[in-house]
Amino acid sequence: MTAPTTTRGALGAALGAWVRPAVGTVAMLVPLAVAQLVTGLMFCAAPLAASAALAAATPNAPAARPASIAIGHAVCAATGLAVATTFGHGTVAAVVAVLPAVALSTALGRSHAPAIASAALVGASGSWRVAVALVAGGLALAAIHAVGIRLQAGKSASQP
Repeated sequence: MTAPTTTRGALGAALGAWVRPAVGTVAMLVPLAVAQLVTGLMFCAAPLAASAALAAATPNAPAARPASIAIGHAVCAATGLAVATTFGHGTVAAVVAVLPAVALSTALGRSHAPAIASAALVGASGSWRVAVALVAGGLALAAIHAVGIRLQAGKSASQP
């Protein structure tokens, strides 16, 4: 009778490993969705959803650190806005904005791939409102993720 229990336990562990990041991603996005409903700003943008998924699936990866999320989105959104303001918004600005965004975030040691999409999105739109929403959303995700890390650390420390 140990084989079914072992198989069931292994299946449960595998399922938990797959479901936990999905649930974590949604949990991080719910506050952003509420903020979007209240403010009308685009907090549930694709770059932020990708950041939430990265943080939930690989919480200890350097790119998933709260500082990488916050600084990455701030630097990249600002870069996108600077490029759009200088050269005009659109497809070319979206592509051009990626170059300094990658260079700056890498130079700062805060490379966060989903934030690069923030540079492209802001470059394409040229909207300061989009830039503000992405920066605020990045900060919110970083804070939510930091709390999650602390709660997990406390839970691990209290287990024998």
